[in-house]
Order: sequence, then C-alpha cells, then structure tokens
Amino acid sequence: MTRRAWHDATVIQIVDVFTHRNRKDFSSAVSVFRESGGKHLIVNLHEATYIDSAALGLLALTSQQLTAEERRLSLVGPQGTVKQILEMANIDKMIAVFPTEEAAAEARAV
Repeated sequence: MTRRAWHDATVIQIVDVFTHRNRKDFSSAVSVFRESGGKHLIVNLHEATYIDSAALGLLALTSQQLTAEERRLSLVGPQGTVKQILEMANIDKMIAVFPTEEAAAEARAV
C-alpha cells in the first residue's frame, strides 16, 4: 500500500490484498490525507487481488466520514474478484467507481 499526491488528489494504491491485516496502514494513510486538508481521496484498486469484509467496512466508514467533512472518496480500477465483491456489497452504490485516476479526477473537477 502506497500513498502519493496526484494533481489535486491523494492516491492510496492497494497492491495484492486489502484485508483486516493492512487496515491500520490504510487508516494511517487516510489520517495523513485528512490532516493535509485534501479534498479528494482516490483509492486505486487496479492491482488489488482480494478485499475482505473488514476492508469493505473501512471503505464505507471512510466514505461516510469524508462526505460529512465535504470531501470526496473515489475508487479506481477494481478488477475481477475485487470488482465482484464491491458490487455484491453494493459499495459501488455508495462510492463512485472509475476506470482510471484521470476519470476520477475529471469527474470531481466538474
């Protein structure tokens, strides 16, 4: 899991699995984003191979918190199993999902 600034957003890149085991890394990256005063957090799932229920809950909670703070959360590039899990949990109804970081940034700029 890595964090980087990109245009007017912060990107958290998830590689391999997003589970209960790495939730603290994710929460830490979100905290740094919130402290920075950023307005748009992008979670890039293109290289994620699996996501568990703890991670789904963390995404939902993060989305609710950021919305309350008038900030945005976008998901980018979920593939295969990760995409299916997000759809089964209806996370894609709560958090906007985009094919690329560029598409997420453009949608938020409008």
